[in-house]
Amino acid sequence: MKQAWQRISVREQRLLQALGVFLLLVVGFSLIWQPAHQRLETVERQYQHQMGLVAQLQRAQPRSDLPDDSSQPLSLRISDSATAAGLDIHQMETDIESVRLTLSGNANAVMQWLDGVEREGVALQSLTLEKRDALLEARVVFR
Repeated sequence: MKQAWQRISVREQRLLQALGVFLLLVVGFSLIWQPAHQRLETVERQYQHQMGLVAQLQRAQPRSDLPDDSSQPLSLRISDSATAAGLDIHQMETDIESVRLTLSGNANAVMQWLDGVEREGVALQSLTLEKRDALLEARVVFR
């Protein structure tokens, strides 16, 4: 192989060396840089998509139109708002992190009250609704 290399002219050797460098650049571009660049673009698109979802989620979070009266305990705020909405409270249990409540009333009043409580920033952990004659009974756990 060395003898064949020495038999060709210096000009042809340089042309072959330039061709070898060119081929190395083409192979490096197509096997290394281009796939890495494509992966980067894909990751950037996924990141932008995730940021759009985060913005959508933040817009969907309930916002409080009323100032939060955190000086009152959660159980008292819930009880006061349910009474003000004309709902009958049958049972209320409180612990450190949650309030369990059973109440009944007109279906529209119950649904509007639940919406208002959520808009005030109270987290609804679970909800069970059951129709009782003309009333709607709700079993709710708030956090």
